[in-house]
Amino acid sequence: MNNEEKIVNEFDRDGHHYKIGVKADGQVSVYLDDETKAHHGYHFPGVIQIPKGIEIDGQMVLRLPIDCDDAIDQGIKDLK
Repeated sequence: MNNEEKIVNEFDRDGHHYKIGVKADGQVSVYLDDETKAHHGYHFPGVIQIPKGIEIDGQMVLRLPIDCDDAIDQGIKDLK
């Protein structure tokens, strides 16, 4: 299976820059600001659940609201 990651969305929220990536197996990655290390999670409609969480402004965030469900689905299809 293709192990390539595709960045499907980028957005700014509350002073931070987010990149959302996907792999063919459905794994979703979240990059915060200029980090090269991804936080991995699972995609559900309208949200990415991040089991280990992301620390943002001193708070641990386990769920990241998103507005790119279609882009994630299309990215997975493109990689398969």
